[in-house]
Amino acid sequence: MMFYQLNGQLKRLTHPKDANGSYFTAILTPEEWEEQKKALGFPEYTGFEYTKVHSCKTEIYSKYIFGTILFPDKEKHSKTAYELVFYINEKSIVIIDSGTLADRIICKIVQKYQHQEITPELFLYGFLHYFIKDDLEMLEHYEKHLISLEEKVMHGKIHNMLPQLFSYRRELTKIRCYYEQMEDLSRELEENEKGYFDDERMGYIRLFGDRTGRLHDTTVQLIEYCQTLREVYQAEIDHRQNKNMQFMTVLTSIFFPLTLIAGWYGMNFTHMPELDTKYGYGVVIIISLAVIIGEILYFKKKKII
Repeated sequence: MMFYQLNGQLKRLTHPKDANGSYFTAILTPEEWEEQKKALGFPEYTGFEYTKVHSCKTEIYSKYIFGTILFPDKEKHSKTAYELVFYINEKSIVIIDSGTLADRIICKIVQKYQHQEITPELFLYGFLHYFIKDDLEMLEHYEKHLISLEEKVMHGKIHNMLPQLFSYRRELTKIRCYYEQMEDLSRELEENEKGYFDDERMGYIRLFGDRTGRLHDTTVQLIEYCQTLREVYQAEIDHRQNKNMQFMTVLTSIFFPLTLIAGWYGMNFTHMPELDTKYGYGVVIIISLAVIIGEILYFKKKKII
């Protein structure tokens, strides 16, 4: 259980009463929240909406604001790395955390804004910004991987490419949903419907929303890039199949006249003068070779082979 005053600087408090009426933030565990919520100015029924965190969202109630953050693992997007719940009223921001993430965020805020006047709006911006602070570098990392895949396709190296492409697309789709939710969360806070914040300082929250929106747009572009690479991959597969079909067609065209000759002289009629000719066998071989050479020269001239 920790309390911090938000009055120009982030000052550690031993009890909320030490804030002397100024705005403060509290870091509590779920059990401590149940014990302290009434003393912190929240109605006794507060918390009915807090069951399981499924997404990032903000909900406005008559006497408080309720929010959740589902923070995805930036390396393994199939798993959820962390989840937080926060409540806001006219005098405090309460963060409910069963681990140590909130404490680490507080330390980062103190280091980053030690030379600035820390207001509730700036604190909330710093708190939310933590969840997207390194995401631009992460998206650039995805882009480099996709460019590498594109180069492999251009050089005809498409082995095992499709599973990688689908994996990137699946991860980026989850990240896009995360940014959509965070952007909606910021827009709800930005409206300041309950009047808990200074309208002149709500530019911090708008800034967070704009940055999240740009990250969302970048993610959408990367998903479209994946789709483009999928089409390029399919075009390369079709090209290879066409080349194989072309080769088989040429092969069939070359040997078709030979098949005709073999079939013609394999009919075994009694009166076939060529069968009794001394040089008949050699002549057929020469004709067959001439046909093959002639067809090969023709196909090369037409640039078919």
